[in-house]
Amino acid sequence: MRLSDSRAEARFRAELDEWLAGNEPAADRMSDPPRSSGHIPGWARDWQRALFDAGWLVPRWPAELGGREASAVEQMIYLEELSRRGLPRTVNPQGLDVCAPTLIDLGDDRQRDAWVTATLHGEMTWCVAVEAVDAHEGGAGALTVTQRQGELAVQGAIPAPPGAAHADRCLCGVRAVAAGNRIQEVAVVAVDLARPGVTRPDGEGGDLSFADVVVDEGEIVGAADQGWPALQSLRARMRSVRWIMSLLAVQRALDALADVGRSRGLADDAVFRQALAGLQVEADAARALAYRALAKQGTGRANPELAMLPLVTREVEQRIFLTGVESLGTDGLDLSLDGPPAWPSGSWAGEWLAAIADSATSGGLAAERDRVAARVLGLPLRSA
Repeated sequence: MRLSDSRAEARFRAELDEWLAGNEPAADRMSDPPRSSGHIPGWARDWQRALFDAGWLVPRWPAELGGREASAVEQMIYLEELSRRGLPRTVNPQGLDVCAPTLIDLGDDRQRDAWVTATLHGEMTWCVAVEAVDAHEGGAGALTVTQRQGELAVQGAIPAPPGAAHADRCLCGVRAVAAGNRIQEVAVVAVDLARPGVTRPDGEGGDLSFADVVVDEGEIVGAADQGWPALQSLRARMRSVRWIMSLLAVQRALDALADVGRSRGLADDAVFRQALAGLQVEADAARALAYRALAKQGTGRANPELAMLPLVTREVEQRIFLTGVESLGTDGLDLSLDGPPAWPSGSWAGEWLAAIADSATSGGLAAERDRVAARVLGLPLRSA
């Protein structure tokens, strides 16, 4: 397996480095952090627009969508270079990486015109709530949509998804209850969170509630028979975003873990050095697996690596964060002590708990192992 850049990839990396060196935001950007992943401060909006105008927002996309027709491998190079510099592409990743491509693929012309460009420019933010929907029975926490006197109304309460406190819209999975012909069984609806009847959480955590929130048919994403496929597509995109973010977080966390070792006098400790070396090997293996998977995309070859990446990246990420907590001793439980990410900051314990919670939203590591067994080994999925 080739692990170095090709000539074209090296040129791509050099061009990106040159542009970033001359255009990255000033160091004082930290003085105005986002209040949540649904809030974009002014500097972050300007930065996202600068990336869009230069074709560096989503390099794999065409120019009119903020890209430059880059390959999947070049897209990964781009993400790694931004991560290495501690630069965000956007502070609303669910809007850019989940909602915008979903609207491009499944939205109608009016939805694309009204929402996609604004999202890419950082002028509209999103949260995503698609985990609680069941295709057959509405369980606890499910959202429903009902047709009443000619109007569609969403109701229910769910654990607030990231960004719900400040996002402009929520791409919600809803279960239909006597909703007419426009929705069959389930649907994906872009709910305006400024509508009457919406109750947002106070910061992160809490619930996002809908009390007969009126939506129109123009806010339903996809055709009447596309509700379930749209929901599955959204979930797949979210899983892809999670493993990519985990992979990028891994190397940053390893570098921070090495700094912990030096600052705590553990640099010559054999146990710490062995743990750090083992984690670096795991991180390099995950990175090689990702590059192999991306290189095979679009070639028509079987790509089992892609099914394995969510499990591999999450496992190594959680082990690194836990090692950081353990290496700090009692200080590892101090949530006010800065941890691995330079921006936005978070403690080692906080990042470890967040990684576990994020994994739990899709069933935990056991569910990921089950998916790998089904997709790579051909074994049947176990029932919940």
